[in-house]
Amino acid sequence: MIIGAASSLLSGTPIDRSARTSAPVASQPAAPEAAGDASDPLASLANFVESAAQSRKAFAEERLKHLKEQMNTLALFNLAPGFLAGHSARMAKELEAAAGDFASSFKTLSDLGAEAMIGAVFAKLFADPALPAAYLDVIDAEAPAPLVMKAEDAETAASFADTARRLRFVVDLAEDAHGDRFTPSDTAQGARESTSRVVDLMARLATPQMAADLPR
Repeated sequence: MIIGAASSLLSGTPIDRSARTSAPVASQPAAPEAAGDASDPLASLANFVESAAQSRKAFAEERLKHLKEQMNTLALFNLAPGFLAGHSARMAKELEAAAGDFASSFKTLSDLGAEAMIGAVFAKLFADPALPAAYLDVIDAEAPAPLVMKAEDAETAASFADTARRLRFVVDLAEDAHGDRFTPSDTAQGARESTSRVVDLMARLATPQMAADLPR
């Protein structure tokens, strides 16, 4: 090693110091990326919330489909009115839970869409300060943006309401079939209340201004 270094000096071969001088220069451009990275956690959070809402919405729709299949199966058998009323009450509770998940996920996804739209307006505003004042009117508006249902969501909401009415009909039918021997119970009354809440919730979803007031 010493002999090689000495021979280099003796032969007059210049020593390459470019690696030493260029290393600090190569590391300098990393600074501007910090500003772009700052928004990544927010974008990741928004993506996580959207993915969770989509999954919850899909699961609610799957539960609705399963309940409708159960009702079609029950219609094939001549079941005792008491059993039919009790089973319908349990189904009504499950339907109410699924309807609540569907409504809250719909609200979450709609809010995310509205936030993205307002964010795009802000981006344009800062990119071009000469934009018309109409953009400021949109940003400053205090009224919540109306939640417009897609066709498939409106169909799902209608299916929830229709299934709730069918369950209510089954409970009433069991009461009529039992005649005077049927004693209204907390279970049957609970089924009626659950189905009524589902119908009311789906009606609120169909009304944009009322849907905006739903909890996420």
